[in-house]
Amino acid sequence: MNPVVEETSQPGTPPHERAVPALPLAGTVLKRALYFEFMRLKGLRSTWVVLAALAVLSLLNGALLPMEATESESDTGGQPSVHVAQLVDSLQFNPIGMQLPLSAWLLVFVLGTGPHTSEFSHGTARTAWLTVGSRKLSYAAKLMTGAASALAASAISLALSAAAGSTSLAVAGQPQPDWWAAGGPLLRYLIVMACLPVLAGGLAACVRGRVLAVVALTLWPLLVERIFGLIVERILGTDNFSDWLPFAAARAAMSGTQNPDGFTEVLIGSSLAPPTALAVFCGVAVLVACCGWQVYRRWEAP
Repeated sequence: MNPVVEETSQPGTPPHERAVPALPLAGTVLKRALYFEFMRLKGLRSTWVVLAALAVLSLLNGALLPMEATESESDTGGQPSVHVAQLVDSLQFNPIGMQLPLSAWLLVFVLGTGPHTSEFSHGTARTAWLTVGSRKLSYAAKLMTGAASALAASAISLALSAAAGSTSLAVAGQPQPDWWAAGGPLLRYLIVMACLPVLAGGLAACVRGRVLAVVALTLWPLLVERIFGLIVERILGTDNFSDWLPFAAARAAMSGTQNPDGFTEVLIGSSLAPPTALAVFCGVAVLVACCGWQVYRRWEAP
C-alpha cells in the first residue's frame, strides 16, 4: 500500500508550479496506526467487559490474601504470615496451578487474537490498511497496542490486588509480607503478560482464524506442551528439552519460589533461571509474531 501523501499546493495551481507531495514522517504514520488500533480496541464492548471482570477479580484476589497466611516462627512471633512465594502466586492469579495466569486467559484472547482476525471476518481489512497507509504498520500497530494494553491492565490489576491485600491483612491484624521481595517476580510477570498478546496475535495470523488460535492457546500450555516435550526428549534421549518450551519457561520466569519442592517443580515444568526463562519466552513470542507477519502479508482481504 502506498502511504498517504499530503498535497502542499493550492487548488488550481498550474501543474509545473505545484510542489512535490510531502510524505508523512514515519513516526507520524506509526502514531496514526497506533491511534487507529487503540480507538478500535476502545470501541469494543468485549474490551470493557473483560477489564471490568479483571478489576473485580483483582479486588477479590487481594481481599482473600489473609487466607494464604501460614504459621511462621520467624519475625512474626508465631503469627500467621504470607510468605513471598505465596504472595507472588496470589497476585499473579496462580500461574503455576492454572499453568497460565487467570489474567492471561481473560486478556490474551481479546487483546491478542481478536484484532488480527476480526477485520477479515467483518470485511474491514482494506479500510484499516487505507486508514493506516501500510499493511506492515497495521500489523505492527496491532501487536504494539495489544502488548501495551495488556501491560497496563496487568499493572493496574496488580495495584488493585496489592492495595486490597494490604488493607485486608491490616484489618485481620496480620503482619504485612515482604512486598519488595516480590518485586522481581512481579516485574517478570508484567513482561510475560505484555508478550502474550504478541504471541497470540502472531499465532492468530499464522492459523488465519481466531477460534483455532484460542483452542491452541488453551490446550498447548495445559496439556500438549508437556506431551510434546516428553516425546521429543524420548526421541533425542535428553531430559532437559522441556525446560526450553515457551509456557514452561514463562512459569519459571514468574515463579517466586527460590527452591521449589519436587511437586512444584513438576507443575512449573522448567528448571531454568528466571532471567533465562524470561528471555526464552520473549524470544518465542517475537519468533511467532514474525512468522505471523509472513502469513498476514499474503492474506487476501475480502
